[in-house]
Amino acid sequence: MVRFITYRLTTAVCLLFGLTLVTFVVYATIPVEPAGFLVDIQHATPAQIAAAHQALGLDHSIWYRYGDYLWRFAQGDFGVAWSSLGIGYDGRIHGTAVGHMVYEAAGVTASIIFGGAVLLVLIAVPLALLSARSPRSFVDRTVVAVSLIGISTHPLVIGVVLRLLFGERWRWLPPTGYCNLTGPPALPDLRLASGAVPQGCGGLKDWTTHLILPWVTFALFFVALYMRMLRARLLETLHTHYVRTARAKGAGELRVLRKHALPNVIAPMIIMLAMDAGTAIGISIYIESVYFLPGIGHLVLNALSGERGYDLPLILGVMFISATAIIALNAIADVIARMIDPRITSVSRSGAGGARSGLA
Repeated sequence: MVRFITYRLTTAVCLLFGLTLVTFVVYATIPVEPAGFLVDIQHATPAQIAAAHQALGLDHSIWYRYGDYLWRFAQGDFGVAWSSLGIGYDGRIHGTAVGHMVYEAAGVTASIIFGGAVLLVLIAVPLALLSARSPRSFVDRTVVAVSLIGISTHPLVIGVVLRLLFGERWRWLPPTGYCNLTGPPALPDLRLASGAVPQGCGGLKDWTTHLILPWVTFALFFVALYMRMLRARLLETLHTHYVRTARAKGAGELRVLRKHALPNVIAPMIIMLAMDAGTAIGISIYIESVYFLPGIGHLVLNALSGERGYDLPLILGVMFISATAIIALNAIADVIARMIDPRITSVSRSGAGGARSGLA
């Protein structure tokens, strides 16, 4: 197991190194002038553009800049976001640290994903138990049909419908915005909709009420897939010899489901959640766009807006944090799968589908 974990850690480091290298090379081929973050390209002189390049650190070759980035990154410095650069009263260029921006945004995205995953489990498990208890019944067919509708609907559509009904029409919940769980509220971002980050809000109650609709949107998109996986696993488990033995000893159907069948589907579901980390981050971008949440998706859209150029330090910071989370969760999924079944060598080689089929 130690050798396996060491291999996964080594693979993770190599993947992160490769991702940063590819990002640098791709950025160098994009025909965009980064000097636009500091000067007006249409009216700037060649000397001013050259000075902007020097201030941004672009007056060296790409390999020198890449090595410099790795050196600073090893010291915990992600650089300064180009989109936040400005000239202060002292005449010097100032900007916001990428690490701080990504840390704040990652907390919002993590809140969406974690809360949505908890709600997903709370919905999918009871539905799967109810459906597997009476297969091919009216209840089972209804649950399967509803799940097909859910998995066929884009999260953007789900979010817009929920926001319009529960947030804007009935006003049961806040339609947009985010409140911090602890500490003072974040400053509003004028690039978002008005009131995207409400002033004077904070604490557990405000944090929860502003995230209920994003959590429901997240859960509704995934619940169909997980419910069907759990249902199939439960139906398979209910026909095993030890379940038949438990029934022969007089165990009731609820006890069989709770004590014998359900524990055998929890581990595959945990692994499946870890394997879907990348999909979850992608879905959260749509959710943040619908509810105007200042998460990772908001940073990505700003970094790639292209109004003045593409914000390379911010892109690298978001990419690194997201990739680290995905790779770490996949590594954890591999370790859990290896502990459950030593015959599994690597779940991530075949993706999430391989993990589901290999453990089902």
